[in-house]
Amino acid sequence: MKKVLIGCICIGLLASCNVKNSEEYKRLEAERDSLAQMNAEGATELKEMMAIISDVEEGFDQIRTAENYLAVQSKESGKLSQDKRAEINSNITMINEILKKNKEDIAKLNSQLKNSKNNSSGLQATIKRLNEQLAERALAINELQEALQKRDAQILQLQTDVQDLSDNVQILAEKNELQADKIKEQEVELNTAYYMFGTKNELKEAKVITGGFLASTKVLNEGIEKDKFITIDIRNVEEIPVYAKKAKILSDHPKGSYGIGTDATGNAVIRISDYQRFWSISRFLIVQVD
Repeated sequence: MKKVLIGCICIGLLASCNVKNSEEYKRLEAERDSLAQMNAEGATELKEMMAIISDVEEGFDQIRTAENYLAVQSKESGKLSQDKRAEINSNITMINEILKKNKEDIAKLNSQLKNSKNNSSGLQATIKRLNEQLAERALAINELQEALQKRDAQILQLQTDVQDLSDNVQILAEKNELQADKIKEQEVELNTAYYMFGTKNELKEAKVITGGFLASTKVLNEGIEKDKFITIDIRNVEEIPVYAKKAKILSDHPKGSYGIGTDATGNAVIRISDYQRFWSISRFLIVQVD
C-alpha cells in the first residue's frame, strides 16, 4: 500500500512539473506578468496625472484670491499710492505666471491622456473643465487689468501672455474637443469585437471556416468581412446567446476566461468571465451551433 501511495505521489509531481513546463502554462504566466506590469504602469501614470490636476486646481485657487483683491481695488476711488500700485502689479504678475504654468500643465495632461491607458471619460471631462476655467480666468483678469488701468494710468502695462491666453483659449478648447473625440473613437475601436454563430454549413457559406467531410474544421483569419458579424463593445457584454441547444467555440480564446451554460429556455449561452483575456487573442468569436 505504501508503495502504491508513493507511486501516486510521484506521478502527481511529474504531472505538475509537465504542466509547469508546458507552452500553455508558460504563455499564461507571461500574460499574467504582462498584465501585472500594465496595471502597475497605469497606476503610476494615473497618480502622476492626478498630481498635475491637483497643482492646476491649487493654482486656480490662488488666482481667485488675487482676483478678489484686484476686483476691490478696481472699484475704489481716489488716487492709488505707490505701494498700492506696486501690490496690484505684483498680483497681476503672479496671476500671469500661474496662468502660463496652468496652461502648460493642461497641455501636458492632454498629451499624457492621448497616449494613456487611463484615457477614461472622467479624465477627459476633468481636463475639459480645467480648460474652461483657464479661459474664464484669463478673460476675467484681462477685464480687471483694463479697469485698473482706467483708474490709474501709471499701473504697469504688463507685456504678458494674458491676452494671448484669452485669444487662443478658444482654439485650444477646439483642439482639445477634437482630441477628446479622437480618443473616444480610439477607445471604441480598442473595445470593439465581433461575433457570429451558425451551423457548420452557414459558417462555411459566410466564408469564416473551411473543412469538408473528411477535413477538419479550420477558422479563416484572413479576408473576414466584418459586416457579416455582430459588433459589440467588449466592456459591456458578459453573455452571448446563440439560440441553439448546443454550441462550440471554433475561434481561439483562452481557457478559463469563459464558459458555456444555458439560459432559462435551455439554449446555450457563452458566458465571459474575464473579457480582457477572452478577447486578447482574437477579436472575432465564431460559434458553431446544432
